[in-house]
Amino acid sequence: MTVSQARYHVGVDVGGTFTDVLCYDPTEKRFLSAKVPSLPGEQWRGVLDALEALGIEYGAIVAFVHGTTIATNALLERKGARTGLVTTEGFRDVLEIGKCRRLIGGLFDIKFVRPAPLVNRDIRLEVPERTAADGEILRTVADIDFSEVVEKFNAEGVEAVAVCFLNSYVNGENERAAAAALSKLMNGAHICTSSGVVRERGEFERFSTAVLNAYLTPNFIDYLDTLADELEGRGVSAPVNIMGSNGGAMTLEKAREFAVNTFLSGPVGGVGGAVRVSELADQRDVITFDMGGTSTDVALVSDLSPRISHANQIDAYPLQMPQLDIHSIGAGGGSIVWVRPDGTLEVGPQSAGAVPGPACYRRGGVDPTISDANLLMGRLPTERKLSGGLVLSRELAEKAFQNLAEKLGVADADPVKLADSVLRIAVAKMAGAVREVSVHRGYDPRDFTMVGFGGAGPMHVFLVAEELGIANVIVPRFPGHLSALGQLLADQRRDYADPFKARLGEIDSKDLRGRFGALRETGASELNGNGFGPDRREFEYVCDMRYVGQSFTLRIPWRPDWTSNEPLRDAFNERHERTFGYADKDNDAEITTIRLTAVGVVDKTELGFETESPGDPLLEKRRAWFNGEWVDCPIYDRARMRPGYGFTGPGIVEEAGGTSVAPPGWRARLHDSGALVCEYEDRG
Repeated sequence: MTVSQARYHVGVDVGGTFTDVLCYDPTEKRFLSAKVPSLPGEQWRGVLDALEALGIEYGAIVAFVHGTTIATNALLERKGARTGLVTTEGFRDVLEIGKCRRLIGGLFDIKFVRPAPLVNRDIRLEVPERTAADGEILRTVADIDFSEVVEKFNAEGVEAVAVCFLNSYVNGENERAAAAALSKLMNGAHICTSSGVVRERGEFERFSTAVLNAYLTPNFIDYLDTLADELEGRGVSAPVNIMGSNGGAMTLEKAREFAVNTFLSGPVGGVGGAVRVSELADQRDVITFDMGGTSTDVALVSDLSPRISHANQIDAYPLQMPQLDIHSIGAGGGSIVWVRPDGTLEVGPQSAGAVPGPACYRRGGVDPTISDANLLMGRLPTERKLSGGLVLSRELAEKAFQNLAEKLGVADADPVKLADSVLRIAVAKMAGAVREVSVHRGYDPRDFTMVGFGGAGPMHVFLVAEELGIANVIVPRFPGHLSALGQLLADQRRDYADPFKARLGEIDSKDLRGRFGALRETGASELNGNGFGPDRREFEYVCDMRYVGQSFTLRIPWRPDWTSNEPLRDAFNERHERTFGYADKDNDAEITTIRLTAVGVVDKTELGFETESPGDPLLEKRRAWFNGEWVDCPIYDRARMRPGYGFTGPGIVEEAGGTSVAPPGWRARLHDSGALVCEYEDRG
């Protein structure tokens, strides 16, 4: 094949342990994949290593979408830019006062200390401006001399500034004027306005979001520029898109403005890939279960639509940005097993990562991990290489668990039984995460199918499903690369909000349609500028609603063809009853915010997974531990499976990037889409 014939579509997902790349060649209709260790602090090198491992011509890449954890890592490690705040007179302490409640953990911890604001008090500076609640400018910033503010910032080494004024979500004129004045005086500093980041009421949440964006942007821009330069230097001419937390991709230019929209850049790719796989497997209601080396991410998808949350929180900081409702816990294949001071076992959130990794990786790790537990239970091979060239050591895993037994005071304990106990603890924690996105949101998880992916997801998804009473599981092809597949399939997406408060009984449906129409024009204009014509645009309309007197809202879809507000009222009552168990139909409902999502539809990759090496899928039988005893378990090669092939558990399916472990009682069949569709038949 010549370079001119090849046209590669590339998706890259950087995880805490590994960097995955999935490449689709539409000419040959085949997928190429690679997995390399992530490089903390230099993620771009991992991306380049992954591309190098593919062995493709860089100049033939025509689409490139990248999921990154740069923003997340910078916040968790507190390695963002030195940030200053300019705010309305009397409001410098909004970030510190907050809601006067604990936003993370520590509810019963008498020693709990709330994390400090990202902006020190001495560089939270006030100016005499005021915008009224209805948007009227009461005190302009036109006559303010910002030189003293800039002098203070320069003396303190401020690299980024957030401009956050009261009521700017209604009228951002003062914020924009202040930002322009600061920009002239602070050459090179990054400046953002709260109204430019999020146009929603709530000073604390809006200020926090703007500060997060300012804090993260300089380092994020450095990363994007470095990556773009390195790719260009290797001959990649395709535009680079970045995965956003809202489930869609954005251009490099837009990502530079909204670093705060990339916190879930990697995990949302997995949800997107799971939605496509579920659609092909004829499943519309699923719970995604993405377990990697460091964490487990779960999300609920109803009727092929992932839940979106707007009132979010990252670490201890509110984040008022639309993002997929993904719940993460520190439980991955590399999660370290340790002994609490009271002598009980705990799993995670500390992780061995890729280096040194689990003890069985032979890279210097000595702590027992979930991966070591699975190896001791016969669920991972020692004679064949795993993805990335790993050859696992049972001896090192046993040594790690023997040390754990000594710390527990049971030196003569059977390492295998101890490993089984560790796995039960991990499964209980992961099942709790699933309940968080299902039961706690008013959904019964038993009505859903679980989709297991990530490097360790297919190995544990069946156990978690059993814990929750879920009878159906899907394991996609390339499970360890599904997040990269999601990046590859991602549409471009932009979200807009209008803080429009009105009671349904008082607003004319035509006025509501007009407000949505204005948002649509803005979205269409931006999509058109990115090359998406009218036939490649889609729009979603949503109203944030509540009963009069409530303080919380529900997101209710709105349709442009509705000629009255009654369908919207009925939809709200139905959703409220489903979520909270009742509907107050005698009370009027009100809209607090209207939202529009503008989607630029990209050409979708054809997901054709042909059998790679036709033949007998059965590789061997190996002793594996199930339900407290050793059994002779069949080991299958997924690359040799043809559609329709099936087996009854116990069974272990090996493939590049993932190992599926189906316990006794499960029946598995390879679907025409390439997904392994499984059902639990032994229901007691």
